[in-house]
Amino acid sequence: MDLTKACQMFGVSRNGYYTWLRNTTDQEKKEQKKETDDALHAKVKEIVQRLGSVPGSRTLSACFHRMFGMCIGRKRCRHLLAEMNLAANKPKKDPYKHQATHDHEYANPVGNRLNRDFFIGPRKVILTDITYLYYGPALEPFYVCVFRDAYTDQTLGRYASTKMTVKDLVQPAYDNMMQKYRDELKAPQVFLHSDQGSQYLSTTFRQLISDDGFVQSVSGRGNSLDNSPMESFFARMKTECLSIVAMSNDFETARDLVYGYLEHYDTKRYQYRLGGLTPDEFYVYVTTGVYPCESYFGVFAENLRTADQLIEERKQKAEEKKKKQAKERGESDKEQGIPAGKDPLRVVSRDIDLLERHIKKWNEFKKTCEMQLKHLNDLLQKAEAAREFIKKASEELRKALRSREEWQKHPELSYIYGMDGLF
Repeated sequence: MDLTKACQMFGVSRNGYYTWLRNTTDQEKKEQKKETDDALHAKVKEIVQRLGSVPGSRTLSACFHRMFGMCIGRKRCRHLLAEMNLAANKPKKDPYKHQATHDHEYANPVGNRLNRDFFIGPRKVILTDITYLYYGPALEPFYVCVFRDAYTDQTLGRYASTKMTVKDLVQPAYDNMMQKYRDELKAPQVFLHSDQGSQYLSTTFRQLISDDGFVQSVSGRGNSLDNSPMESFFARMKTECLSIVAMSNDFETARDLVYGYLEHYDTKRYQYRLGGLTPDEFYVYVTTGVYPCESYFGVFAENLRTADQLIEERKQKAEEKKKKQAKERGESDKEQGIPAGKDPLRVVSRDIDLLERHIKKWNEFKKTCEMQLKHLNDLLQKAEAAREFIKKASEELRKALRSREEWQKHPELSYIYGMDGLF
């Protein structure tokens, strides 16, 4: 039957029929969306309980894919967190970032041989650092030393102690790493990078890593960007578990909690940067080419390049970086009998250019200061003259000057127009 005739039969208009149909359909869609959202909210709660903290949109997207086989985009993940009034645990900004507090590169006692090239390959760059946490009612501090693979984000060695000496903290963490991974760390040119802490510059530690064939590299003083992956990891760790560690009643409990977090991070923490894999899974992937998933965020593996191609491309990129760094460091001059390193004349010339730029900047600032001082001194003289004018004025004039309109009639008080921006 024709729709128009049907509407006439039941005494309704076409517009009214379509309005009713739209409202009914919208209500069904709302109910379906609510059921879907409730199911997603339940899964978000499960993810948060498993991680022990609220993840960001990237980690949440990876967890949906790995735990439930669902392809949920980052934008949808952000909306889910907002709907549940959950805020991701984010590290605070590094207060030293973008500050020129580091020393001259040749003032470094060891040298930054790594030069921020963290991602050379698995087991090629080992980063280490020391951080502190606290426990108990009195918030007593203890220290954690960690050795990590920069390429895979794996924790290779760790140790916690109430003392932060080489013997009590750094060496046990180093021994913990070598006990598990000594055979994997025998490749030539394995960098061990740290900051300029006294523990890492001590004769004991330097002799220890030298005997095992590591190439030591040290960040510039006060330059946290030279060891940024390690600093970022500690910031993330303290953001997620510092308040929980503080609930521990004794050091042993706090230590076990930190160890548990490090193990959880390696084995169960799906990372967006690692293709949705845990650090342990990513190491297996880059060494064997076997990806432990049937699809990559909803895209089947057969539609992508093979793992062998990806590994080969990474090797080529790493080789290109090495050649570029070798050229910068002057290693190509070895064939001519020239010692490795930068040309000293270029280093000094660069430093002179840097000093000249700073001198020019401060000279310009000096001119601005001189002009401002001259302006302020002139105003000061006019203000002092205005004070003398008011002192000598009659009582009637003083009462009149309580009105702002009266000030404009006396040129002796015109200094006020030069004081813009001083209040």
